[in-house]
Amino acid sequence: MMFLIVLVAAFGLAWLLPVPGRRSVRDAARLGMALAFIFAGASHLFMPTPFVQHLPTWVPQRHALIYLTGLVEIAGGLGLLTAQPWRRFIATLVALYLVAVFPSNVYVAVADVAVDGQPGGWYPWLRLPFQLLFIGWVLWSTSALPERGRVAPPRVVAASSASR
Repeated sequence: MMFLIVLVAAFGLAWLLPVPGRRSVRDAARLGMALAFIFAGASHLFMPTPFVQHLPTWVPQRHALIYLTGLVEIAGGLGLLTAQPWRRFIATLVALYLVAVFPSNVYVAVADVAVDGQPGGWYPWLRLPFQLLFIGWVLWSTSALPERGRVAPPRVVAASSASR
């Protein structure tokens, strides 16, 4: 839940703090996600134990994998700060990363794994739907999702009197 707290706090600050010009809600959401990813990546590097506990014991090199994913998350967060068109590409990679790590969250819930700093019981199950929120957030905030419902208005062509 710390990721969600950082995400919402960073979004709020990015949206409410004055900046030259006007920052859109979408840009504030993107900045919030970037900061949350950088925070999460740093947490992987400086406090790896809870993240290692998200992996089954049969996974080789669990600590190394957590350090690697921490670097990936920092890179993803920094990538969300880049200019278009790279930002959309990075957002797609970040969304795919979130899909890739989802099984570890399912493992914690199904196997009732004790994770340092997290309550047990229903809490791991509560975390699962938030992954969809994060995926949607990163894709929406970077305009990586195709805009639905945007249809060009029909062109009205006046009939000329010569064609009658």
